[in-house]
Amino acid sequence: MCKKINLVFTLVCISINLFAQKEMPLNNPNYDSQKYHFGFILGLSQNKLQINYSSKFTEQNNYQQILSKYEPGFNVGIIMDVKIQQNYNLRITPSFNFTDQKIYYVSNNQEITQPKNSGISNFELPIYLKYRSDRVNNGRAYILVGTNIIFDMGGFEELAENRNIEFSKTNYSLDLGFGIDIYFEYFKFAPEIKYSYGLKNVLISQNNEYDNMINQLSTRSILISLTFE
Repeated sequence: MCKKINLVFTLVCISINLFAQKEMPLNNPNYDSQKYHFGFILGLSQNKLQINYSSKFTEQNNYQQILSKYEPGFNVGIIMDVKIQQNYNLRITPSFNFTDQKIYYVSNNQEITQPKNSGISNFELPIYLKYRSDRVNNGRAYILVGTNIIFDMGGFEELAENRNIEFSKTNYSLDLGFGIDIYFEYFKFAPEIKYSYGLKNVLISQNNEYDNMINQLSTRSILISLTFE
């Protein structure tokens, strides 16, 4: 994860250095006069579940902790971008996110019980407001803020045997991101990073030993991506 963040940071530093130089010929100078444009996005994600314990967790003696770790994923999608004003765009990026999720039950003897793994295939529909700085030479910075509606496409699999833990088939989140548009002669490229904060409790209670110890499960994810428009 640190290597990915360092890569994006390096690209950002190089881009800023290029933009800060003397005035240079503009690549694709009429690009931003378009009312709308399209593109695609490729990204790597890190996904986990935020676990809030219930009162029954403190009453039991079998487990010391319940954990969820960041798991890697892959994201691919298309970009639909509509210009609203000079520095504001409406951005919709329908995409698929393929990831893996595990929940760990740490017992009193320090052994970790790993329930059945759940492979997740989500269709996501993020809707963002994009604010862009003024263009400097062949680059401009931007921020994104908006919501993401998430649909399970493969059917959430159980995280423990006999469906001891089950998820909702829908979710939604609040997303915040930033990036730098870099203009080339025939297209625009941008390194981008986003953080997604799940707003919904995705746990469907089965009233069993496993999920009775959990009050709420919500998603957290980081997406580092490259966009081509």
